[in-house]
Formats: sequence, structure tokens, C-alpha cells
Amino acid sequence: MDFSTIIGQEDIIASLESSIAEKRVGHAYIFSGPRGVGKKTVARAFASALLCDRPDFGKSCGECLQCRMFASGSNPDYREIDSEGASIGVDSIREVQSDVVIRPAYSQRKVYLIIDAERMTVQAQNSLLKTLEEPPEYAVIMLTTSNYGALIDTVRSRAVKYALKNNTADEVREVLLSKYGSNLKSVDFITAYSGGIIGTALELAGSDEFISMREKTLEIILKLSKPGLAEIFDLYKFFEHNKDYVDTILDIMVLFYRDLLLMKKAAGENMLINSDKKDIILDSISNFSSEKLIKNIETVEIARRNIKQNANYQLSIEVMLMKLQEEYS
Repeated sequence: MDFSTIIGQEDIIASLESSIAEKRVGHAYIFSGPRGVGKKTVARAFASALLCDRPDFGKSCGECLQCRMFASGSNPDYREIDSEGASIGVDSIREVQSDVVIRPAYSQRKVYLIIDAERMTVQAQNSLLKTLEEPPEYAVIMLTTSNYGALIDTVRSRAVKYALKNNTADEVREVLLSKYGSNLKSVDFITAYSGGIIGTALELAGSDEFISMREKTLEIILKLSKPGLAEIFDLYKFFEHNKDYVDTILDIMVLFYRDLLLMKKAAGENMLINSDKKDIILDSISNFSSEKLIKNIETVEIARRNIKQNANYQLSIEVMLMKLQEEYS
């Protein structure tokens, strides 16, 4: 693994490469950003370069013994701390402290990566602080976090922070097409829905459940737009079954209504998020007025807000469905 495999984050990668090439490597780094943005990928590529026996301007060579061991997960000078539980306790950090005093076996450095460091208890963070204050000259400690504010001030103040940015739509699309090719017909929708998070895009593209959920959601939207009373209680069963994913379902609804509204206002087809559903959008557009589409988007957002405020779930969904259908029953 090296920096060449990473899409985007050019400024951060350039800074990390320069720090290695110019021998300005610090003892602690924090990589922050939304879940799925690539924090672990960047940290691991940095770790690989730090352990490499002959890095080329900050890039790992991929050929030396240290690189080969890193690639196989057997380099004893690299360690990841990633608790499977809800938190990372002080015992995990004490293991790091016991290990860090032992000099590297193969590399010039020892690298420790604490994944989702916001899960460290306060006691664990305070314990880590002791190592951050007086680290051995060969030790580099890296933390990834989706919640930078959850780290105590003293830990944050002793590390170099890199905040990863969301990728551009073109970058996300490039990754999806390189992995799935042109067979992924929902590439534009997934690209837009991911919000620039490559990890999210890859997860959705590889999820048959997500594709099926999207199809069912669009089916419900179309049912609600036709004359005749749809069976609201039957439609609710879908929302009940997918209660854990209701935010995603509501997103799908809003984005579809948004596309209908764009086409209603004669925007170009290249503006569509649901571009793979263009024919359905064109066939359905006459069922909606612009005012109704705006009202529908507001209705969905009201339901989302009510659910987040712990209102009765079933009532919130059923009221939403009835309001979405109001002009067609």
C-alpha cells in the first residue's frame, strides 16, 4: 500500500511525503474526517512509507523486506489498535506503552495506529498522553477519528492534525467505474448520494440490499402519485421492516422529488441525480405540479425531523404517506 492508490487528498499526501523526505516526521498524527472518507487508508499508506527501508521521496518502495512484511500484515514494527467493543479501554493503551519501549526489530521506526480514537475512554486518553509527552525517538503514533472534539485537549495539542476532505463527484465516480465498470447503472445516483465519501459509495455499490431498497422506495413514490387510495398501512410495512435505514429511504425520496422538480422547471437531464431512472422521471412528471413537489419534499423532511426528535415512528411515517398522497386520493 502506498499513496499512489489514494484518490484525492493531494495536499495532505504532499505534506506527509515531504515530512518523510525532509526528515521532519513528528511523533503523533491525527487524521480526522467523516466515516468512510479514507482516514485509515491514508494512515496506513503513511505507516508503510515510514517503515520502508528506502522510501522514494516519501513513497514506500513496496519491495524491501519491511514493505513486504507490511503488505502481508506481519511487520512487527507496526501495530493497529481497533477494539471490537464500544470503547477502547486503558488496557489497550497500556499494551502500547509496554511495547513502545522495545526498539524496532526491522525498521527505523515503530508505528502505532489507533482506529476510531474517539472511542478511547478518558482514562485511556490520559494514559496515552504519557507516551505522547515523552515518546521514544523512533515511535510514531497515529489516530483516526470521525469526532475530533471527542479527544481531550491535551491529546489534540500534542499531535499534528490532518482533516481529510470529501472527494469530488468526479473522483468518486472514477473509483466506482474502476471497480464496477459501466455495469453499475446507478453510478450517478450513488455518486451524488455518497456526498463525496468514497467508502460510502463503495459500500452502497456493493450492496444488493441498498439497490433493492431504492427500487422499492421509488415504487412507493409512484404508487402515492396515482389516483386511487393506496393502502397506507401496507406501504408502512416497508418502513417498519427497514426502520434502521429510514434516513436513507427518506434521502432517496427527497432526491427523486428533487429530480422531478428540476425536470418540471426544464433543467437539463445532466442535472439529474437519478439519471438511470430518467425514463421513469419523464413518464411521471405529469403527475406532479411544482408546488406539490416542493410540498412533498417539505413533508418528508418534517417526518425525518419528527423521527429524530423521538416522535412515534409509525404515526410519523403514516402521516407522511397520507400527506404525500393527499391530492391523488
